[in-house]
Amino acid sequence: MSGTGAVTVVGAGAIGGYVAAKLCHAGVDVTVCDRNPEHLAAIKRSGLRVSGAADLLELVRAVDPEDLPQELSTVLLAVKTGATALALETIAPRLASGGCVVSLQNGLQEYLIADRIGLARTVGAFLTFGGHYVGPGELAYAGPGSLRLGELDGARTDRLDRLVALLSLAHPASATENIFGYLWSKTALGAFYFASALSDIDVQELIRSMPHRPALNRLVAEVAEVARAEGITCETIDGFSPEAYRSGDGGGIESSWEAQLRYWDGHIQGRTGIWRDLAVHHRETESAGILLPVLERAARRGIPAPLLAATARMVAEAEAGHRPLAPANLDELVSLAAT
Repeated sequence: MSGTGAVTVVGAGAIGGYVAAKLCHAGVDVTVCDRNPEHLAAIKRSGLRVSGAADLLELVRAVDPEDLPQELSTVLLAVKTGATALALETIAPRLASGGCVVSLQNGLQEYLIADRIGLARTVGAFLTFGGHYVGPGELAYAGPGSLRLGELDGARTDRLDRLVALLSLAHPASATENIFGYLWSKTALGAFYFASALSDIDVQELIRSMPHRPALNRLVAEVAEVARAEGITCETIDGFSPEAYRSGDGGGIESSWEAQLRYWDGHIQGRTGIWRDLAVHHRETESAGILLPVLERAARRGIPAPLLAATARMVAEAEAGHRPLAPANLDELVSLAAT
C-alpha cells in the first residue's frame, strides 16, 4: 500500500490477528508481533488461521517483541488495554519519525498512546467487529461491524486517507473528524457489555429484560455525561446513541436497543469477550483500562457515576473469583438506580 510502508501488527489476538491475516491475503507486507509464545510458534509453523464468520489461513511473518525491526512505519496496536504501556516501551524507540501508531483497541487508549509518542504520531480507530482467540495459531471472527479512523485533532490528512484505504483491505473503513466521539460512544456501550457479562445471560436476553432497563439506561448515560463534560459529543454507532441515554430521549433509547438486537442477532455468538474472559478463561478483563479511566475523569469533573463504579467493582470481584456471574448482579444495579 503506497505511502504506508510495511505494516506491523502488535498483538495477534482476535482483532490484530484477523486484520493481519486479511492484509496478508491482500498482498500487504505485514508482520505480526505477539508475547504469547505458543501462539507465535504456531503461526510461524503453520500460519495464522481465521475461522468462524471467515475462513483464512495465511503464512504471516511473526516475530517476538525483541525482534521487531527499527524504523517502524505503520503500527497497528491491538493488544489488551492493560498491555498498552508495555507495548509502547517496545514500539516507541523503534517508531520512525514519520511513522504512526493506530490503536485498534477498546477504551480510550489514544490518550495514553499520544502521551507517550506524541499527538502527531497517534491515529485513533473505532471498530465494532470482533471475535475471540481459539487456540495457538487460530482466531474466530464473529462477523462484521463498523471501522472508522481519525486524526486526534480532527484533521483530514493524506495519511488518514492512506490508512483508510489500507484498513479497508481488512474491513470496510471510513474517515471521521470526531474519532473521540466514536471512542467515547464505544466506551458507553462497553459499560453495558461489562454489565451483560456479569449477568451470565446472552446479550439479547438482557436487552429484552425490561426490569433491568432503567439501570442499563442510567449506566450508559453516566459515561455519556462524562464525555460531554470532557467536551466530546458522542456519535451514534451501529444505531446506538449514547446521547439519547444522556438526554433521556425515550424513542432514541428504544431504537438504540433495537439496533443492538439486530447487531447481535447477526453474530455467531450471544456473549461478549468480557464474559469469555470471566467465565471461560478465568482471567482479568479490560475493565481497568476501559471503565476506570472514565471514573477518574468523572471524579476530576465532580460528576457522579455510581452505576459505573458499581459495575467496575463487581467486575473486579468476579475477576478475583469472589462474585459468581448471575442475573442477581444486575439486580444490584437496579436497586442502586432506584435510589
